[in-house]
Amino acid sequence: MAVHQVTGHKQLGEPGPGQPAWAALMAKIRRKTLIACAPCHDWIHANPAAHAA
Repeated sequence: MAVHQVTGHKQLGEPGPGQPAWAALMAKIRRKTLIACAPCHDWIHANPAAHAA
């Protein structure tokens, strides 16, 4: 397991269809950390919310 952490909710991008599911979940639960398996954590870093849309 790995912990994904953002410094602020602004890093999660804008809500809507372009926001990745992991970012939407973090915004919904109002947390800056998310527990993920290692492959998912690697995928999150390869596909950050800033590049979604």
